[in-house]
Amino acid sequence: MPDVDGGATLEAGRRNLRASKRLARLRGRNIRVQRRFHNFREQDTIYAAGLSPGPLCPSLEPIGLRGPMQPGKKETQLAAKTKRTSGDGKGVACSSSLEEQLRSAGKAAESTCTTCGPSAGQAPGAAQCGEGRGVAFNRSLGEIIRDATQSFIPLKGFYSPADTADLDYERDLSDPGCYPFTRGIYPRMYRDRLWLKTFIVSYSTPEDTNKAFKEYVASGQTGLRLLCDLPTQSGIDPDHPASWNSMMCGGISSCALETYERMLDGLPLANVDYELAHMGMSSFLCFYAYLAAMMENRGIPISTLRGSAINDPFRSKIVYACPDFPTEIDRRITLDLIEFAVRNTPKWKAYAPNGVDPQQSGMVAPQEMAEVLGVATAVYSDLINDRKISLDEVGPTVFSMDAESDFFETLCKFRATRRMWARIAKEKLGATTARAQSLRIGIRTSGLSLQTQKPLNNAARVTLQILSCVLGGVNSLDASSIDEAIGLPSREARLFNLDAQHIITHEANVPLVADPLGGSYYVEWLTSKLEDEANAILREIDANGGMWRCLESGFLRQMIDSSRMRVQAEINENKRLIVGVNAFQGEEGPINKAIENCAYKVPSKQMRLQTIADIRRVRATRDPEKTNAALIELYNATKEGRNVVRATIEASKAGVTVGETVGVIRMAYGYGYDPLNQIPTPDFIDSLLGGK
Repeated sequence: MPDVDGGATLEAGRRNLRASKRLARLRGRNIRVQRRFHNFREQDTIYAAGLSPGPLCPSLEPIGLRGPMQPGKKETQLAAKTKRTSGDGKGVACSSSLEEQLRSAGKAAESTCTTCGPSAGQAPGAAQCGEGRGVAFNRSLGEIIRDATQSFIPLKGFYSPADTADLDYERDLSDPGCYPFTRGIYPRMYRDRLWLKTFIVSYSTPEDTNKAFKEYVASGQTGLRLLCDLPTQSGIDPDHPASWNSMMCGGISSCALETYERMLDGLPLANVDYELAHMGMSSFLCFYAYLAAMMENRGIPISTLRGSAINDPFRSKIVYACPDFPTEIDRRITLDLIEFAVRNTPKWKAYAPNGVDPQQSGMVAPQEMAEVLGVATAVYSDLINDRKISLDEVGPTVFSMDAESDFFETLCKFRATRRMWARIAKEKLGATTARAQSLRIGIRTSGLSLQTQKPLNNAARVTLQILSCVLGGVNSLDASSIDEAIGLPSREARLFNLDAQHIITHEANVPLVADPLGGSYYVEWLTSKLEDEANAILREIDANGGMWRCLESGFLRQMIDSSRMRVQAEINENKRLIVGVNAFQGEEGPINKAIENCAYKVPSKQMRLQTIADIRRVRATRDPEKTNAALIELYNATKEGRNVVRATIEASKAGVTVGETVGVIRMAYGYGYDPLNQIPTPDFIDSLLGGK
């Protein structure tokens, strides 16, 4: 390659600068050299010469798109202005002339032509390949742009013993299995029992879901998480006029016992962990009743029923505004379910405060912690005062929490929440046993963190979130799927979730030691910091009248909205980088496109019509006398203040549907039959209960 004089270098740089600017307008970020340069041995990332924020203008702030978090590719726009940061950190206009930038590039860059290499006497950074293109290394590309966690907690550059000087080992940490359970609730943790591997399996028909359950159990799934479609979760049947558009989307239209029998055909009912992950209290009431009814119909003692239900009236309202019941009914049914489970199905945790949906709606980690701890305290206080059931009778509490992308913040969140709950259970709620003071944490990894752009990257996100859960000592893990931002997870995506957990367990050997990061100055400081932040929020909630008052006043919803807007503003301003969205966008190859093409398709019109026909067949073939008697008993139990769970179990055996159960309970409280006020009370129910 011949030597190149300064004039030629300058002109080539100008040409490259003009070309790069044209490309930048289309790409939305500084343009990377194409894949032909991928074999540079030392490169971090390569930029086209003339627009590099490294050697040409070393202190350029990252520039990128403005607008929504997930813009379409055609809508991606480049920020109009580029700023430079001066020595005092203030933004100033970049005043370097083109000639000065190019001379700086010639001195600072370390470039090599992948084809020819540098020629004799050629200045570093001025290499030209046969195509006349110059390239320059940019070692600052992708540099850290934040100094705070995902939840805005400022961080120092490192932590030392001085940052944990206030910690007392016995008081604040202790050994795994010992109060306050910061390091885990079992002495040997995963040596004795691995976490439950579970995820929602709910396809459009009971038969499809049944087939999937059997396959996933054979592949290592250890918990069965059930979910119904949105109309059923809202307390209406599939032939309700509001059901059509969402019917069979996101879950089964499981509005009667008959659908559960088809869905769980051939699967064991006793000593298997079932999880209910619905939004409304009516779903938790009805589907718990279905499981109990199936067991009793088969002669299986319901005391062997295992599992848990979210059953969280706060999440039902602040996240979903679920229409099935008003808050006063939600509050009563929550207590009915806990009371019945304590007395009849002691292996079933009928109440699991939920932080997953509030966090994925906008809450940050300390707010999620405060929310689940506040909800648990409020409901268990009601249980103790109204039903005279102690926390010792309930046993271990279960929280459903979120695993976000901030690795250390997530695992520290679990450690801090266990410690906080142990103290609340002992000091506020009077728990005297270690079991009642301990907290089991079930996790849903963050679906919000998954992106439609370059969905293959979601494999890295999910794997790191799983790892943070294991290092944080969780007890149940429902990992999101890499294609979940596109549609319901495919079969292969589900199996990847299981295999990733198997690899972390059996190849990486992560679970061999309990709390392996315990004692890290940073981990212990951040655990305590999260506890302090969550306690401050709990004090604010108390000052505003407590959890129930904050639910009704909109305080909790406002907390979600303000945090979500703050996070979105950081994304829009490139103060929070999302790979493939507002940073490192690149091109999507065949693997990414294949993931996109695997998205679950919505059910056909014929399938929806068949579902409507099925529920009408159930109503037409049931015994009218048994149905009427069951409905009257459900109405009377509700109106008289008796526990409604047994009446709901008997009603499900008689073929009563979800919509009918909801309607009758509402009528007993003096509300209209239909939660959406779109249909009248069915004639036979009106004739049974209209005069009562």
